Order: sequence, then C-alpha cells, then structure tokens
Amino acid sequence: MSLSDMVEPLAMNTRPFSQRIDSKAESPAETVQKSWIRCETSYQLDPSQKWKADVLCGAEFRHVSSRSALLLRQASEEMQHLFALVQGLGLMVLLADPNAMILARCADETHLSVCRRLNLREGAIWSEAIAGTNGIGTCVEDRCPIFLGRGAHWRFCFSLLISYAVPIFDAQGRVAGALNLASMNGKTEQPIDKLLMETLAQSGRRIEEQLFRNSYEGQKILTLGSVRGCSAPLVSINDQGEITGATHAAREWMGWTDQTIAQHPNLLTELEEGSEISFQKAEENVIRSALAVSQGNVTQAARGLGISRATLYRKMKSFGIN
Repeated sequence: MSLSDMVEPLAMNTRPFSQRIDSKAESPAETVQKSWIRCETSYQLDPSQKWKADVLCGAEFRHVSSRSALLLRQASEEMQHLFALVQGLGLMVLLADPNAMILARCADETHLSVCRRLNLREGAIWSEAIAGTNGIGTCVEDRCPIFLGRGAHWRFCFSLLISYAVPIFDAQGRVAGALNLASMNGKTEQPIDKLLMETLAQSGRRIEEQLFRNSYEGQKILTLGSVRGCSAPLVSINDQGEITGATHAAREWMGWTDQTIAQHPNLLTELEEGSEISFQKAEENVIRSALAVSQGNVTQAARGLGISRATLYRKMKSFGIN
C-alpha cells in the first residue's frame, strides 16, 4: 500500500479539533499527512514492522527527568484531576518531556497489560522519528494538538490505539512537553472527540499558566484576550508597566521574540503600535485586567501599567469602561 493510498481516506475521515494559535493553522488531516510523509521520506520507517519503545534505566531516567522537574511538579495534580474525569472512558493520562520521553502516567489496572505490551511507562521514548506517527511524538514535533483515531498511527501494530495529545508550553513559550490521553480499545469516540480535546487543552493551559505564574512570581499577570488554542495569551509586567514575560500564545499573536521581551518594552506602547482591531481589543483586555488586579483603583492600575491616571481615564472612556 502506497503512502497516497493511506493518506487519502484519512484526509476525508479525520474530524476537526482545536486549531493552532497562528493564522496558518493546519487541519487535523494535514497534520497527520505531514507526519506520515516524514515517516516515509525522512525516517524511512516500515509501517508493518513491529516496534517496542526504548526505556531508560532508573539512573538514566532520574537524570533526564530532573530537567523537567518543574513540569512534573506543576502537572501532577492536574493529571490526577484529568484522570478522574476520563477514567470511565477507558483512557489513561500520560505526560511526556520535549523529547517525547514519558515522565509520568495515570492508569488503572485495566490498562496495565497494554502498558506492558507497548512500554507506555516512565522512561519510554516515543519520538516520532523512531515510533512513527503517535500522539506524544507528533505533538511535540509539530507543536500543535493532534487526535489519532483508529488506523491513524503510522505503524500497523498501533492500529487499535486511540490518542489525544496537546503540547504544554513553558514560561518562555517553548515546548515543555505533551499531555496525552490514550486508549487501546480500538474504538473511536467520535461523539466526544471535540469534548475530550477541549478538556485536554484546558488541562494543558492550566499547567502552562502555573509554570508562567511561578516563573514571574510577584509580577502582574494580564491577559491579552480570549484563548484560541492550547496556550493562553498571558503577559507579565513589572511596576513600570514593562513586559517581562509572555506565553507562547502572546508571543505568536504579537510577534514577540526573546530579544523583544529582553528589552522590556512598555506593554501599552507595544499594543498601540498595532493598527488592527485585534490590538485594540488586546489593549482593552489589558486595561480591564489591570483594573481587576487593583480592585478598581484607577491610580494603582495606572501606576502598574506605567501610564498617567489621566491617560488611563482617557483609554477607559474610549473603551466604554466605567
């Protein structure tokens, strides 16, 4: 069977899910097709070949996982919460690092035989380059959510594996890892695919927010607008209203780089330079957030934003904020 023979039916049958933040968001079918093409051309993987994950030994795992200690600490409670929500659906919860190594899992006794057979355990490496298209590996490779229904994995030995995965971003907007829901029941839960993806994305965003808040503890955390993907558009500012940090979504939306943020530009000045209506909406959200943080104290909010009280009153009037 050729690659085109396998990709064409997948493109017709894959269902939509949460899109990426940027304007070049891909459809689910395009994401899987790109992965399949990499498997055939870049990795030259035989889909019919059986495969078992490499697993790091205890000492190696402790050394490698120590790099993700903060992620593990922040994600542990959220993983337990997510597992409690989906346990009745026969799904397990997996957390992986940026190199697709499994850091932790939440699974019940019904999953243990599958976990042993596929090495779905701590220290197992599920990189796309060696495992082929899979939830964890493809998610960290493409930095976007992915749903793989029955037969969507590259290797035939995973044909009954169902996988939902979203990337988790760290405080600097880099991929810190992936959060994965997986099942080997061979069923595609089509009526609730979107619900599961959104639930998973919310868990990922909560972990991201905790990582961000911990990294910029003591500074004001404001939102630029509503969430449109698996990252929330948050920024941290100091008492002078200067940007000190931004999440992945905020960086994508505003076009900020590490160099931009290192220069600590004033947040409202950055927003005013944009000519699109979305920037005006972002500015309004920032002002509303600042007023909420100061509990309605205009003088304190203005000081936090690095502008005069008169300027803040003028902006509030223009946005219809009482």
